[in-house]
Amino acid sequence: MFVAIDKPTAVRMYDYIMEYWPEYLLELERRIETLEDEQELIECQRRYEKVKATEVCVVVSSEQNEVDKFKKYGLDITSHRKKMVARDLEKEFKDPDNPFRLAIVCAMWITGFDAPSVSTIYLDKPIKGHTLMQTIARANRIYDDEKENGLIVDYGNVYQQLEEAYSVYGEGGKGNSGSTGSDEDTPTKTLDELAEELEQVIKSISAYLDELNFDLNDLIIAQPIEKLKQIREGINAVCLNETSRAKFEVLARDMFRKYKALFPEEQIKPFVQQYSAIEAIYNALNQKVKEADIIEVIVKLQDVVNDSVEIVKDKEPEPIHIDLSKLDFDALKKAYGRIDDKNSVVYDLQSAIDKKLKRMLAKNPSRMELYDKYQKIIDEYNNGKDAEATKKAFEELVKFLSEMDEEEHRAAREGLDEETLAIYDLLKKDKLSKKESDEVKKVAKETLEKLKTEKLKVERWRESTQIMAQVQTMIHDHLLYLPQKNYADAEVDEKSVEVYQHIYSNYYGGGMSSYNSFVA
Repeated sequence: MFVAIDKPTAVRMYDYIMEYWPEYLLELERRIETLEDEQELIECQRRYEKVKATEVCVVVSSEQNEVDKFKKYGLDITSHRKKMVARDLEKEFKDPDNPFRLAIVCAMWITGFDAPSVSTIYLDKPIKGHTLMQTIARANRIYDDEKENGLIVDYGNVYQQLEEAYSVYGEGGKGNSGSTGSDEDTPTKTLDELAEELEQVIKSISAYLDELNFDLNDLIIAQPIEKLKQIREGINAVCLNETSRAKFEVLARDMFRKYKALFPEEQIKPFVQQYSAIEAIYNALNQKVKEADIIEVIVKLQDVVNDSVEIVKDKEPEPIHIDLSKLDFDALKKAYGRIDDKNSVVYDLQSAIDKKLKRMLAKNPSRMELYDKYQKIIDEYNNGKDAEATKKAFEELVKFLSEMDEEEHRAAREGLDEETLAIYDLLKKDKLSKKESDEVKKVAKETLEKLKTEKLKVERWRESTQIMAQVQTMIHDHLLYLPQKNYADAEVDEKSVEVYQHIYSNYYGGGMSSYNSFVA
């Protein structure tokens, strides 16, 4: 967001930006052609595509005779006003995926405007007090994992005003402007102080990677063709367990904050290579986990287990499907012994299992015992400090994968679908005869069918006290048909509450559920 001193300046700044925008794109194109480092090349291409797609808009309030007023300055407000009237620019700007990424404003949007994804504020207007604090706050909001601080580019020399505003609206003491060596807090730090903090956190990260048997300098000095291999080794070291990964990420995010606070000053130059190396490991690590999938991990071991895994490849671009029930787990263990990035494979497998198990648990709360077993494996894995602990975790996770697969196929063995199985699991008891179990299955099936046919078709049924009461009554009435000698009245009441809680959590109304849509 660029904050201009007045409306004509806002439009003039737009014209200047549009004049020089093609030159910047050309500069990026030239850099792409000359870059040899693969990571830098990927980053530069990403930046080029983003810049090329970015839209710049002027957002200023309207006034009488504004067309003539702007014409006197040799400016055209008409095209900008059309955009402001025809489109919801505020909504577009707040959407991080929208190409409208640079707003030029004067008074609008600098107060009472919340857009957490805004990363940079360019100040070319003398503002102070509460307005200054609110304007700066536009950029200083944390946003997801992508943004932990903002950048304020001050063309208007508002530093002294910031100190005064901070003393009133922040935590500092008034009168600290320009002071040095004071014990009292101020809203800013000197460049040397920021550089020292950045140096310390980079040293901490480098030392921690040393503890994990990875030398950051090997990545820094690696030739372009070797850098990806070094990044994979860095990921493997960090993925010793969840604790090691979490510590690395916390340190890296602290480094990102301090680096951005110092950027683009000269004091940052000694740290660029180390920063880039750590950032490369962090980005690659998180990109992998976003896409973590059990099938992907198994495919990685495919060379060894080809004979024991049934792989069905549809026409492109359909994904590969693997029949997990046919996995040869002994072969998987042997495959694990032959790969280099063991820690990374174990962490990917654990992350993928964790996601899948949580989905399974959401659909069927009776699977908590399975989740407890998984959690015990993970606790032991996180307490491990060496390669042997990682190997044991892999073996336990592979074994657990088999149990998960068996659980996923249990509905078919019981002669039920996944939805009805969840109800049945809430109702069933130990020591039921085959006949009694069949009666419980029948009650589960009829209860769910009746609810889906009637009440759960209603849009937003969970917002209606009347329909919620009807759902509760319908569940209780159906559960009265459970085998009477096995289910006392008090137990029926208890089971009714459990089934209702499950229905409430998983069926949203209008035929939509966490399982699928059941209304055409």
